[in-house]
Amino acid sequence: MFKKMFTLLIAVLFVVPFVVAADDFDDDFGGDFEEEGDEAEEEEEEAPAKKKKSDEQSESEAAMKDLMGDPEDDEKPAKKERKVSEEADAEEDATAENAGTNKSFKGVKPILLVKGGFTVLGQYKELNNGKTISPNSMFGSVDEGLLGVEYEGTHVIAKGTLNLRTDNALIDHAANNPLMKINLHSIQNGAANALYEIYGGVKFYDVFIKAGKMLPEYGLVDTWQNLGMGFATPFLTRSLIVVEGFLPETDAGLALGYNGVIKKDHNVFVGLSLGTGSNASEFWYSDKTLGIYGRIGYGFKDYVKAAFAFQHRKDYYTSEAVSKKLDMTGIGVHINVAVKGFEMPITFDYNMMQMVKGTARKNANGMLLSLAPGYAYHFNHDWIDKVALALRFDFVQGVYLSKEGHYLDFNNFKKDSNYMRIGVTANFFTKELAGVRGMAGFTFLMQPESQVDKKDINGDGRKKDYGFTTIVLQAGAEF
Repeated sequence: MFKKMFTLLIAVLFVVPFVVAADDFDDDFGGDFEEEGDEAEEEEEEAPAKKKKSDEQSESEAAMKDLMGDPEDDEKPAKKERKVSEEADAEEDATAENAGTNKSFKGVKPILLVKGGFTVLGQYKELNNGKTISPNSMFGSVDEGLLGVEYEGTHVIAKGTLNLRTDNALIDHAANNPLMKINLHSIQNGAANALYEIYGGVKFYDVFIKAGKMLPEYGLVDTWQNLGMGFATPFLTRSLIVVEGFLPETDAGLALGYNGVIKKDHNVFVGLSLGTGSNASEFWYSDKTLGIYGRIGYGFKDYVKAAFAFQHRKDYYTSEAVSKKLDMTGIGVHINVAVKGFEMPITFDYNMMQMVKGTARKNANGMLLSLAPGYAYHFNHDWIDKVALALRFDFVQGVYLSKEGHYLDFNNFKKDSNYMRIGVTANFFTKELAGVRGMAGFTFLMQPESQVDKKDINGDGRKKDYGFTTIVLQAGAEF
């Protein structure tokens, strides 16, 4: 079944652009060329005569008005000015509506987003036979990659995208978070997971219903799928709660909600989705996962967008020693403010979890905070868009002590321990050329070592999360 879906999506990716191009060619160049040429010649011959007659009539009317003492006619210019003003107002209204809904297209839209980099200098620490070693890291990866098509009609919506992401050594080796690794690899391993999003649905009066595999309705998670400020590591390209693993990046199920514009500039969106875990939950090490995700948000033009989010997931965990139904409840507040080149995304998420200790259930919690203030200087140039500089600060409370441990094991999780990450990025962006925008730049990111296990609960001699340091050269493009 998955092979058929995969083949179908590939076919759509290649066929749809040719169909659309053929339709456009017929609209633009179809018809009888000879008849159009003949009509054009006749109009050229008649134009001088009509102009001469019109000029003579205008001069005659002006002379008569001057003779009779009538005032000059200023009505026509006024009408013209009003028409230009009305057209400008209409264009401004359309721009405001597109900014509020982030929907500037109808019909078939190709999707291309590729952002990756090469680590030219990096280091992380790990234990090797009881000793701390510091391997140097030099690797390349695609950290955000999507390829597909999206269709939006008057009442029908559909989307299909392929995942292009590759492994990243920072997560594979430097991250002591088994849930983080599972969340990343759950959309990489196997053909089924290569189908990142594939869904269809209907909408009426900005109310939508869709079914398939899709991003959960949660906060502002969907707004991270663009070039943005250009951070190019998995820790910084996407929402922190997705990277740390507390929210599945895609889920299979049903979603419904509303996303519309009220009084031109005010965007209101509400969403609710039900999911059954990432690909039958095989990557969550549980028999079954059932989640419900929701959000309610508001946006004003491009200046501010804010959302309150919640999720509740139940893991049906079974092993030889214990069989439990474990609950996880999370809330989040996501905000993005932008004005005069300055931008400030803020994400805050708090999660309450149940884990297993022996045969008992134990409660734990975790908190995530991320700030990414930035400034972009725009150029008045044909193809240069802007140069942007941004900072990044992440704070994570609730730390896994071992990357090899089970993510539901209470002994492997310290809810009172924490670590942080700091980073800076500088990027150059191009304007849209043939529908494509590009960027290039560099990122510095550091997670300082932090003592997270003073009592050495695991007995492995590892009392610290040693963190990492990395400098990345990066580039990307989006359609």
